[in-house]
Amino acid sequence: MGSRVIAFLVSMLAWGSLLAQADSLYVTPDTMQQQTYLLNADSFNKVVTASNYTSPFFTVSNKPVVNDIQQYVRPHSNAYVFMVLVVLLLILTYVKTAFGNDLQDMLQSFINRNMAQQVFRMQPNELTFSSLLLHVNFILVLSLYLRFFLVRYYHVSTLESFSSILFLIFLFTFFYLTKLIALKLIGYVFELNEVCDEYIFNFTTVCKTLGLTLIPALFIFYTAPEKFFNFVFVTSLILVLAFAVSFIWRGLSTAYKLLYRSVYHFFIYVCVVEVSLIFLLFKLLTKTVV
Repeated sequence: MGSRVIAFLVSMLAWGSLLAQADSLYVTPDTMQQQTYLLNADSFNKVVTASNYTSPFFTVSNKPVVNDIQQYVRPHSNAYVFMVLVVLLLILTYVKTAFGNDLQDMLQSFINRNMAQQVFRMQPNELTFSSLLLHVNFILVLSLYLRFFLVRYYHVSTLESFSSILFLIFLFTFFYLTKLIALKLIGYVFELNEVCDEYIFNFTTVCKTLGLTLIPALFIFYTAPEKFFNFVFVTSLILVLAFAVSFIWRGLSTAYKLLYRSVYHFFIYVCVVEVSLIFLLFKLLTKTVV
């Protein structure tokens, strides 16, 4: 009697194991549709593990059944991006607290052209600390903005590392300084220091104001759900284009002076300083980052 009970229990355990294994292998159509929806809905999903699982119970011809298991998870938020955002917030707070008048003059210069000319004549020739902080803020903001764009729409996973963020910052710093130095050199060579200085003032004013304006968008990119990303990005892109149009309109007021002096030199400037730098920056981004 005892041996029969033991045999019955062993057979029930074996049968239950087979049923459990078969049930785990069976996937209902609703479950498959739900998994397909989850995979398609999140464009950030990626395979993070691919391991082999061997069933200890279910075998075929005394050979273990090996299944590939792939787990799709959303990548964790990058801590380095959060650190840069904190630095941007600290810069903005410090400039607002310690250099409130300089910040107000910059914003008024961006809005009013006459005010811009007045501030340009009154500003010192040397680089002030508040202006340096705003330059740094613009470069950091533009680097993070491009980083969010490439990760979201081109899935560039290499930008998750801190070194890649540093590379973007270095890249924009190099081209930003190259443009300013080239303008200074043109003003010195062609004896147009005042014209080039005014052009630099308008250019940097637009850049520094844009850097302050895009900070809220970066925090939204980092914290908001993905369904809001496209809307915020399109809105910010329209804002960037508006700033670009404003700079072109403001720059034409000083560029025509160089055009009046020499049409040949003006087109050399446009090709060397404006067009070539943009194409070179795009080329480096596509070869090194994307």
